[in-house]
Formats: sequence, structure tokens, C-alpha cells
Amino acid sequence: MRNELFNFIYQRWDGTQNPADLDGDEIFDEIRDSLLYHGDVAAALKKLLSEGFRDRHGNRTSGLKDMVERLAKRRREILSQHDPSGILQEISDALDEIVQTEQSAVNSKMDDLADKVDPSSQQARDRLNTKGLELSTMPNSPVSRMQSLKNYEFESPEAEQAFQELLERVYQQILDSFFHSMKRGLESQGQETVAQMREMLADLNSLLSDFREGKNTDAQFGQFMQKWGDNFPPGINSVEDLVDFLMAQMRATSAMFNSLSPDQRRELMELSQALMDDLDLGWQLSQLGDNLAPFMGPGTPRYGFHGDQPMSLGDAPEVFSELGELSDLETFLRQVSSPADLADVDLAQLENALGKGATEALERLAKVAASLEEAGLVANDESRMVLTPKGMRRIGESVLSELFSKGEDARLGDHALTRSGIGNDLEYETKPYEFGDPFNLNINKTIRNALLRSGAEIPVKVTPEDFEIEKMEKLSRASTVLLLDLSLSMPLRDNFLTAKKVALALHSLISTKYPKDSLSIVGFSEVARRIEPYALPEVSWDYVYGTNMEHALLMAREILRYEEGHKQIIMITDGEPTAHILPGGEVFFSYPSSPETIAATLKEVMRCTREDITINTFVLDATWELKKFMEKFASINKGRVFYTDPAHLGKFVLIDFLAQKSKSI
Repeated sequence: MRNELFNFIYQRWDGTQNPADLDGDEIFDEIRDSLLYHGDVAAALKKLLSEGFRDRHGNRTSGLKDMVERLAKRRREILSQHDPSGILQEISDALDEIVQTEQSAVNSKMDDLADKVDPSSQQARDRLNTKGLELSTMPNSPVSRMQSLKNYEFESPEAEQAFQELLERVYQQILDSFFHSMKRGLESQGQETVAQMREMLADLNSLLSDFREGKNTDAQFGQFMQKWGDNFPPGINSVEDLVDFLMAQMRATSAMFNSLSPDQRRELMELSQALMDDLDLGWQLSQLGDNLAPFMGPGTPRYGFHGDQPMSLGDAPEVFSELGELSDLETFLRQVSSPADLADVDLAQLENALGKGATEALERLAKVAASLEEAGLVANDESRMVLTPKGMRRIGESVLSELFSKGEDARLGDHALTRSGIGNDLEYETKPYEFGDPFNLNINKTIRNALLRSGAEIPVKVTPEDFEIEKMEKLSRASTVLLLDLSLSMPLRDNFLTAKKVALALHSLISTKYPKDSLSIVGFSEVARRIEPYALPEVSWDYVYGTNMEHALLMAREILRYEEGHKQIIMITDGEPTAHILPGGEVFFSYPSSPETIAATLKEVMRCTREDITINTFVLDATWELKKFMEKFASINKGRVFYTDPAHLGKFVLIDFLAQKSKSI
């Protein structure tokens, strides 16, 4: 059997097709309900970006919400592992070991001189006693002890070597805390390397100072990168990129200082200042801070570490750099409002934090708007995403298909007729002509009848008994006004989306299946207003109180006054009437319903009844008061009232519409 439901296009694989390419129609179906609920393409896309989606193969593309949660989880893991107090503790422990080694050497030499009484030995003992006293009275502060040992003459070559290695390591680590992402830091304490660092900082400060003053620094930046570019990571192509890089370094360093206790922070700052001054780099670094200050954002975070793994000064730059990147990514992703914003995400940082799968998901998310535009479902209208006519049709068709599928158990579907009649729509069947029939002659079958009767002779002789005419579908015209409750109670009770879907499905059904029928839509809350079908997807509920059925029925009656055929009103609501229009045009509101509002509404029902308008009402979440009112309502109009829930509303409305359509034919 030929399958008419799907339309496939096959072509030879040439290696360029990507089976994972986004399908605009699929993406559109993903955002349909969100689009209908919010009435805004941008809001629907934002929700899709947050939650992600599945493609037709069942593959899931993670959303931003999932990425943010993973970033936050990684940040918590780091904070639960490390203890930043180890930054200074490592230096303090190394100094203790150096002092202990030196003390042992002093004591050993004192033991060697114990039995000697000559003047030179006494002088040596006095010198060693002085050193022992100096070692025993050294301050506890790592900075002060380091400064004292720099002026101390060691007795132990091992202790002196260990101290020089510690100095060099701390020098390097302090510099790395400022420039930890550079390719080539201060690798040794040679004067040539120190001089190069001072020269680079001087050139950097000159460039940043000119940039801060608004000067054209393109040529200056090119010269700087040509001279010093090997010290920086790839991807720095402008002064702005350079500033971003340096600010990230400064934020990581500041976060490290802020995450220490006040005493630890003071000691580390004193240590940094002392070492930088020794290298004559302190002033240049201070200038660098001044030049970057105008570009700094909000205050630097203070991370609450609660782990037991001591963090060394050498480990700190990488740890705090990762924390900074995680925080920056998390903050950015939380603020994304459209796919276009994703172009500014640092994919290298994201891949480093969450892996390649996250960057692939982000790239797919960034393409969703383009896929919708390429499919012709949305368009940009003055920097705003809007539905195209094609998009509106697809919503109607998909909603109608959804509600039809839900109605299969109720035999919802086409209604067949056993008789034909006079009309304009062909049934694509023929019949022999009878006197009085419309003369819609089928030429092919008429000629065939003549040939079968008289044989293949030319000219063909046609007689009235050969005439075969097209059978025509008997048509009945129906005019419908759909009254859609837009009061605040509809979304509060989760009824709004379903009611809106029904309106779209009914419009799609009538416009495609019964194009000669008419459908008008009226939304009502405090007052009623007419809604054009093209605007239906963007309709939202009203942030006002009041259910003005009286005004809605009045507007429907005025619309139907000029229509032909069977006239009916379909009303979807979840509340009793609480508002009506006063003679002077003002709106009267009262909750609970006032007798005046009830009377005004029922009076309008009577007017509709006198004008032969049937009112069928579909009631959601009916209260006792609403049921009591609807009994009076139905007794006047003789229309029907259906008490249902959102899950069955669409099925009931469509079944009833088609059933009434069949009866009228």
C-alpha cells in the first residue's frame, strides 16, 4: 500500500551531508507549546536553549541549564578538595626544615670545638653561639624569616642551597600567580631574564596607558606582540583580547588573596611585595594594576574552600584560574537570552571545563534560530523573531494532528455522506446525467460512452444517453465564533495552553477542510476583543481580573449577524461571569459574581437565542457555582454544556464540531 503520510527525498551520499544537521521543522515542533504559552518566539527559543532538545534520531542536545549545573558541580568539587591555607604553610615548612638543617650544622660544629681552648676556637664558638641565638629567635612570619635568612651566613652548604632553591621557587610561583597562563615565565633568576620581564612590563604598561586614553594602538599592539607574543597564549588578536587575558589573571590572583584569612592574606601580600621589590618589578606590577583598574568589573569573589588537600603556592594559580573560568562561564550562560548570544562563548574554556560534547551541544544550540529561518518558519522583523505564515500553518496543522490522534478512541475523523447534492466541490466521482442535474459534463467519460456505444468511428457521435456528469458534494455553510477565556485564572489553573491549542486546531480544521465556513475568534477577560487568526499564536492571557461573558457574547452576536448558514458560538472558560458592561460603557467587576452580572449575561444569552445562535460551552475546572450558572445558561439557549479537563478538551470540541457539521449536511 502506498504511504501518503510521509514525503521522503533520497539522494546519493557525497560525503558532505551531516546526519546530525538540525531540522528546522523538528526544532519548531520542540518549541511549539512554549511558543503558544508565551506567545513569543524569542521566549520559546530561550526556553529551548535552557532545556535542550532531542533530534529525530533520539540524540539529546544538552541545554544551558544542564551545562550550568555541571559547571557548578565542578566548582563545588574543587572547593571540597582544596585547603588554601597550604599556600603559606608550604613555605613555612620549607623554612623550618632549612633552619633545622642549619641548626644541626651549628650544633655539630659546636661539638667539634668542645675540647679546644685556643683563642681561634673560642672565637668560633662565640660566632656559632651568636648564630644559634639568631636561629632560635627567628620570627614566625614566613616573610620575616625569609628576609632574615637572606642576610644570614649559612654554616650548612645544604641549608644554603635549599634556601636558594626555595627563593627561586617562590620567586617563580609569585610571578606565576600574576602571569600563570604565559607560555614562558621567569624561568630563572638570571639578571637577563629579570631585565626582560621589566622591559616587557614597561612596554605593556605603555600600551595599556595609551589604550586607556583612547589613542589608536593598533600599530603599537602589533609591535608589542611581535616582540613579546611568545609569552602569551594563542587567541590574543587585539588590545581588547590582551586586556581580557590580563584581567583574568588579575581576578584569579585577587581571588587567591581573598580566599585566605586576613593574617594569611597580609603575609602573602608582604611576601609578594618583598620579592617583587628585590627584582625591581614591584613598581611595574603596581602600574599594571592601575592601567587595568578601569576595566575591572564587580568585586573579586571569595571562594569558600572546605577541603583537606593543602594547596601549594605553585598549585594555586591553576586552581583559581579554573575557578574563575567556571564562574565566568556559569555567569555568562545564565544570562543568555538568544542563540546569537552564544557566539561570545569561549569554546576552548567550555571544552576544558565540560569536554568536547558540551561544545558540540552549544554549537547546535547556536544554530537553532538559523535552522528555523532556513525552514521558513520564523523571520527577523526589525531585530525581533516573528512567525511566518508558513510557521503559523505548521502550528495549526501539528496541533490539529495532535488533537486528532488523541481523539482516535472516539472515532474522530472524516464524516462520509451517503448522498450527493448541488454544490461547488467535486467528489471526483461521476454519474449518468438525469434531467434536472447541473450540467457539469465529464468530457472523458462522455466520449468513452459514445465510443463504446457506436464504435471507433469519426466523427464521434454523442447522444444525451452518453452524457456523464461530475457528482458534487452537498455543501452546508456554518459560521462559528470561538469565545476564548483569557482571564488570569486560565494560566493559574494550567488551562490556557490547551484552550489556545483548541482555537488553533479549530481554525486549521475549518480553513483547510471547510474553507467556505467562517470562524471568528474573540478573547475575553475584563472585556472582550476580537483576535485575528494570524495573531492567535502570540495571544497571551490578560493580567486583569474579570470574566466578562456578557461582552463576549455581545461581540459574537454582532459578528454572526452578517454571516450565513448555521450560526454557533463555542465558548471555552473556567470561571463564572464576574464582569459586565454598564449602560455608560464602564466595566463592572465583582467577585463572587453579582446578581447584576448574572442577569446581564443571561440577557445576552436570550438575545443570541432569539437570533437562532446555538451556544455550546466547554467548561474547565467547574465549581458548584459555575455549574449552577451553566444550568440556567443551557436552559435558555438549548445549547450543550461539556464539563471536561485540559486532557480531553480538544477531543470534545473537535468531535462536537464535526458531529454538528455532519447533522447540518
